[in-house]
Amino acid sequence: MKEQKGITLIALVITIIVLLILAGVSIAMLTGDNGILTKATSAGDKSAEAEIRESVKLVVAEIVLNQKAGETTDNKFDKKTIEDLMPKINDNVKVTCEDGSGKVTVTGTLNGKTLKLEVTDKGVISDAAGE
Repeated sequence: MKEQKGITLIALVITIIVLLILAGVSIAMLTGDNGILTKATSAGDKSAEAEIRESVKLVVAEIVLNQKAGETTDNKFDKKTIEDLMPKINDNVKVTCEDGSGKVTVTGTLNGKTLKLEVTDKGVISDAAGE
């Protein structure tokens, strides 16, 4: 009998099955509710939200600091002051403000993520009502 060299059909089928299983597991790890791509998107959204929140906090701190330094006689947590200071603090965050009953609603947008915060006349920051 002659010795034959090569791969058998069974070995080839088993190899293909193993590769298909590995491909299926890899695709499941990338996509899905708990996949890498979903987690990356979620992390990006949380990062953008945190940057918006931090920028508003820095604006409020700047207003308080100016008041304590004697540059202003009162805490001006109003629409104009916040809109004027925001580009100085963080020009990546686009801010629009609305005045209303003793508080300013600040809508910040970064990388497609939008967050609404309220700043009271005392400088307290909270999530906007209904958010």
